[in-house]
Amino acid sequence: MGSKRKGMLMSAPETATAFWVVNPTKGELRREKLTSPAHDEVRVRTLYSGVSRGTESLVFNGRVPESEFSRMRAPFQSGRVSCPG
Repeated sequence: MGSKRKGMLMSAPETATAFWVVNPTKGELRREKLTSPAHDEVRVRTLYSGVSRGTESLVFNGRVPESEFSRMRAPFQSGRVSCPG
């Protein structure tokens, strides 16, 4: 898989940088190996990403109530996002 940029074919990256919360108030950047997209999937390259000050602050500070663990668990926390359609 590749992408065109100014007439050049670029190869897709094999890794991406991910932010992991490893302990309350401690995060780290990790390299994640990317798998090739399936025939009905696409890979999107982003330059910037937003972080909400609400939910993500609760997670980062280790303040998510245990009763909310499963409800707040996002299916894409390790890099996958499901889209409608």
